[in-house]
Amino acid sequence: MRRSPLFWTLSLGALALVAAWAFVGLGSQMGSYVFMPHWLQALFDTSDTMEYAIILNLRAPRVAAGLVVGMSLAVAGQLLQGVTRNPLADPYLLGISGGAGLMVVLLHAFYFLVEALGWWLVPTVAFLGASASAFAVLRLARGPGGRMTVLGLILSGVVINAFCAALMGFLLVRFDPFHQLITRRWLAGGLSFVNWPQIGMVTVAAVAALVYLRARAHDLNALSLGTSGAETVGVDADRLLTRSALISSMLTGLGVSLAGLLGYVGLIVPHAVRLLLGNDFRATLPVTAVAGALLLVVADAAARLAFAPEELPVGVLTAIVGCPVLLVLLRAQMRGAPR
Repeated sequence: MRRSPLFWTLSLGALALVAAWAFVGLGSQMGSYVFMPHWLQALFDTSDTMEYAIILNLRAPRVAAGLVVGMSLAVAGQLLQGVTRNPLADPYLLGISGGAGLMVVLLHAFYFLVEALGWWLVPTVAFLGASASAFAVLRLARGPGGRMTVLGLILSGVVINAFCAALMGFLLVRFDPFHQLITRRWLAGGLSFVNWPQIGMVTVAAVAALVYLRARAHDLNALSLGTSGAETVGVDADRLLTRSALISSMLTGLGVSLAGLLGYVGLIVPHAVRLLLGNDFRATLPVTAVAGALLLVVADAAARLAFAPEELPVGVLTAIVGCPVLLVLLRAQMRGAPR
């Protein structure tokens, strides 16, 4: 029996909350794992200042960031895949993450600006970089007659990604050794350098974007039929495509500002949800959001604990899982499988 979208939303949402509670309390000490089942009490009992600091300033913010960044990247990936009618569309593969990363690395070169103007500058420039990359890719991907092609989209993403990676490499060479090490670890993907104000900003933006997209789910379904198909039912395809690019850029830029370049989250989760529920945005949007949150929380915990006390960049784990998925999708495309 095929389960309803509500069942999957509630089930995956409950799993994400349980995983978040468990991974805040789970840590490593002297080569062994230690679990604090009553960690919530530590937030109200400040007598143990060490435990209080570990929970409030280290584990809880990175778990919260994992939830919101996973949700943001998954929804951005689903939006891109739906409006471009391409299951290979992903913020990382299309160079949108690269544009956000480039702007943040450029800002790191002038880190005194962040100290002078405040924490909000990092997510702001990440959004601007992601938006510039998104519109560049969409512009370059249009073929004869203004039609967007799958091949054009992939090639444009590769070009933008390579250009941003080259500029990031140049900037990193110019950094001092210590600054270069910190920035490289951030680029590899990780949730170690997050703070509560940034998490709050990303959460508000992600929830607002999800509510807006759910309200426009009918129009998004029409756009997935193509520009001409959307216009026959009264949907302004160009305007909706522009808004979709802006929203996906915002979600990607904010996610990158917190977690660095995390690839394949926006590829794996939407594809898996479509296999379960089909292509209807009304059904898939909430499920994609909670599934993305669950995936990144689990991946971050595995990266933090698998080789403790050493920590593996979570972007490495998402790439290990995502590369085989990408190969399967590419093979399906080459064989002419339906999209």
